[in-house]
Amino acid sequence: MFEDAACGLLVTAADGTLAICNRTFCRWIGYSGDELVGRRKFQDLLTIGGRIFHQTHWAPLLQMQGSVAEVKLEVVHRDGHSIPMVMNAVRHEREGSVSHGIAVFVAEDRHKYERELLIARRRAEEALAQEQEAQRALTVAQSRLRLALDSARLFVWDIEPTTKRRRYDRDVALLLGYGEARAVGDDEFAGHIHPDDREREADALASASIAGKGNYNCVYRLECIDNVQRSIKASGHGTFDGNGNLLQFVGILQDVTELSRQREEAEDRALFAEQMVGIVSHDLRNPLGAIQMSATLLARGELTPTQLRAVGWLTSSSGRANRLIADLLDFTQARLRRGLQVTLASINLRDVISSSIEELRLTFPGRLIEYLHQGGDICVADADRLMQMIGNLVANALAYGATDRPVTVRSVIELRSFELSVRNEGPPIAEQLVRDLFKPMTRGHTTASGRSVGLGLFIVREIVRAHGGDVSVASTIHEGTTFVAKFPQLSVTGAGELKP
Repeated sequence: MFEDAACGLLVTAADGTLAICNRTFCRWIGYSGDELVGRRKFQDLLTIGGRIFHQTHWAPLLQMQGSVAEVKLEVVHRDGHSIPMVMNAVRHEREGSVSHGIAVFVAEDRHKYERELLIARRRAEEALAQEQEAQRALTVAQSRLRLALDSARLFVWDIEPTTKRRRYDRDVALLLGYGEARAVGDDEFAGHIHPDDREREADALASASIAGKGNYNCVYRLECIDNVQRSIKASGHGTFDGNGNLLQFVGILQDVTELSRQREEAEDRALFAEQMVGIVSHDLRNPLGAIQMSATLLARGELTPTQLRAVGWLTSSSGRANRLIADLLDFTQARLRRGLQVTLASINLRDVISSSIEELRLTFPGRLIEYLHQGGDICVADADRLMQMIGNLVANALAYGATDRPVTVRSVIELRSFELSVRNEGPPIAEQLVRDLFKPMTRGHTTASGRSVGLGLFIVREIVRAHGGDVSVASTIHEGTTFVAKFPQLSVTGAGELKP
């Protein structure tokens, strides 16, 4: 039983010399009993650290208290590798002779457990440090968020997933007209929403609470306790699990009362300004018509060359004023009614454009305007609007093109579409201006001051759009500048209706 016990059993002299070693211990460390008994000391079998521990703790403890319990030391195997062992020792003294009885157990599993425990502890400490850092970062982020919310006057709310009831920050009470922050319940807040807005707001929230949507946006009015009606912009977003159950819904409230008031005032001012432009432009047509008629009558009489030139200038200037007024009226109509009105009919495109070119040649004496036509003659369009469009494009080409080169107008009728283009030579339009060229108050050259208010090309685009077409521009130093308007070819049915 001693030799083959489940643990190693040793007896050493007071100096550590091995007196007895059972086979179990010898087998563990790879030695025979004869190689150990009387030849080796117990402490010689330990690692360097174990020997130091034996000298500083083991031997003094045995001397003072007579025993050592549950000490883990590493014993060196014959082949050099270390074996962790747990040891218990007792000091015996008989007839003046001192010996030590030692029982040892292989502690490989315990040693592995302790290593893993140390690794786990180190990981836990690292995780704790990361958690603390994350908490610090979260605190900073929350402080910044709160500062941003306070600066923007935003108020936070959320929905409790189980009860589906809204929860509001205490500061929301300030929106309701209270003098200080206080708790606000779902029913209390809902009771302050304007009666005309409650159903719409509830529908918006119900829609956002459905999985797959999750976005909530609504503007409504609050009837507050301080007798002030506030406009509130509410928004929120929900997240859902795989089964469509609400996990979280967070939203914000923003007081947009002042913004709404300013927007309404700005819209009123803009509408008033546009209406004034329309009224003034309309009223200017009568005196200008009288001026043109008077100039025509004067031109029929006997005039000196100087008077004739003055009448010519008068006619030309009143013509430009009329075109400007027409542009202003169309601009106002486009802004107020969202598009120009056109009267479509079957027309002879060649005749319409030829007539327009003849008028422009009289208006711009001394400038060369060429006209080319290709294809058939008949299309469906508003003749007056096409003449207005050609007039604006030619006037634009004459204003910005080379004065010694012709302006070319071209019309093409095909089976399913027809096309009008105006080309001039001269400096190209700057690339950065092309994108906004058809917007109102925009000119093709930054150096063109005082020639127009920048409505001509805007009106051109609106006329083309009213016909269901599109307009584009290409401008290079070698090819010149060409505006191309493309229209769908329509036809008139027997009932007088238009169809593609």
